[in-house]
Amino acid sequence: MARRIRGITIEIDGETRGLDRALRDIDQRSRSLQQELRDVERLLRFDPSNVEAMAQRQQLLTQQVENTTRRLERLR
Repeated sequence: MARRIRGITIEIDGETRGLDRALRDIDQRSRSLQQELRDVERLLRFDPSNVEAMAQRQQLLTQQVENTTRRLERLR
């Protein structure tokens, strides 16, 4: 994209293909984690005392936080 301002040409161009691909992978992982978390939450509704499901939920939440942190780092 080029813009001309009073005799000065300013051109701003950025290569975003790598960023798009990286973010797409992170977003796909996030959707996958969300689906797994929904499944675990559904299981916990039927059996709230299931310790294994609670541990799995905690693990999925931790992975989701790590995934979100990676996304923020990529955006920076």
